[in-house]
Amino acid sequence: MAKCPLCSGSISKKDVSLTLGRLRLARSPRILEILDAVMVSLSRHWAIHDVDIAGFLADIEGIDDSVITESVHKFKKKGGIEQGFNIRYLAGIIKNESKRVKLRQEYEKRALDRIPPKLED
Repeated sequence: MAKCPLCSGSISKKDVSLTLGRLRLARSPRILEILDAVMVSLSRHWAIHDVDIAGFLADIEGIDDSVITESVHKFKKKGGIEQGFNIRYLAGIIKNESKRVKLRQEYEKRALDRIPPKLED
């Protein structure tokens, strides 16, 4: 039995492997390569188990691949691993970036709906 990082409940190892497999199939191979590379780097400093990875993938489920790529790049560029930030911090970065992108898209959509001011000759 393992402790679920999302709900703090007990979860069997079989359920973890099934959930992890399902969540990995939902992502593109390119994103999985990027995330696997980050997990390897993080595992040098933290003990990361399958349940942690499954929780991370469930946490960022539904977020666009471009947002994930950009967020991981920022995390690496700012030295997040060397500063001691863990997998939950990376998930927070990705979720915050996703919110920011959605807000920007909504603003742009509202801005396009307005009628531009008339120009005088």
